[in-house]
Amino acid sequence: MLIDQFSPYRLTLLEMPAGDARYILAARSWCLLRKAAMDPHSRLLTYLHSERRVVRFSLFIETVTQIWPEPFALHRPCCAMPSVDEMVMVQALRCASLRNRPQFERLLHEMLGDDARDLLYAQAAALDERST
Repeated sequence: MLIDQFSPYRLTLLEMPAGDARYILAARSWCLLRKAAMDPHSRLLTYLHSERRVVRFSLFIETVTQIWPEPFALHRPCCAMPSVDEMVMVQALRCASLRNRPQFERLLHEMLGDDARDLLYAQAAALDERST
């Protein structure tokens, strides 16, 4: 089961790799600011350090919020612990950045259909600056 992959490895944001924590904080900010009808671009830039990555991450997280089988669970920005959905997201991003499609598929095959996984993989891989 998907939750079993993460329960023994629950790190706080301060303990996890900085890139993973930045993506989680960017996702939290994106969702909060969008809900408040505010533009998240400048906040995302502080986390992602690249205009191109901000645009691509915005597309990625918009897709995640639309195709996730249940509402995408984010914790509050001040929460040190990531949610299971946040952990799945950073694992998927890591797999895509390493071009490890088989692991990406194993991670998401139970919850997303083929087309959704294809779209999400393409968007996640595009976040890697080396992909351009």
